[in-house]
Amino acid sequence: MSAKTQAQLEAQLAQRWARVETSELSTTEAFGTVEDWIIQLGERKAFLHPNLKQWMWYDRLHDEWAFAGCGVGEGILLTIGKLGGVKKLPQPETVTGWCVYKQEQTLHGPLRVKELRSKLDSQQVPKDILVWSTRATTWLSVADVDGQEISFANDAGEPVLKVNDRGQLIEPAIKAKSIRRKKSL
Repeated sequence: MSAKTQAQLEAQLAQRWARVETSELSTTEAFGTVEDWIIQLGERKAFLHPNLKQWMWYDRLHDEWAFAGCGVGEGILLTIGKLGGVKKLPQPETVTGWCVYKQEQTLHGPLRVKELRSKLDSQQVPKDILVWSTRATTWLSVADVDGQEISFANDAGEPVLKVNDRGQLIEPAIKAKSIRRKKSL
């Protein structure tokens, strides 16, 4: 299992459940080990319980998993330093097209990527914000807004994610880097 983000893991769970429901796979075959459903988000670990379809945070102090208060398609998992939290979606749906942004010390959202792009285009929101996408595992800066696409960069300023208005991945990070370099030449 190679899913590494909340959006990927939730999509993978839906695909696996579909295969279980058609008897293509047993639950044991479909869900593998606990480690297959753990992702690193910032400084925290999150676990998507495949049977319960619920997210959990790892509590290092008590060495146990604690429910995050969020099921599949119900919210955006995010971290601020060592703190883990959830921003609930207005209604349950796929998390792919949703994000949260941080302006100074204030969190805004959740909002759809399309709404964020619109706010950036109209300058309602400055480009120096940090964005948490369900397609990433850390806070990212806005690298570029081009038409219906947004490119995000890591702390080093390297483009690592490019998505369209629906939050769909446009191209892998390596390709985004090479495009960025070509533009600067």
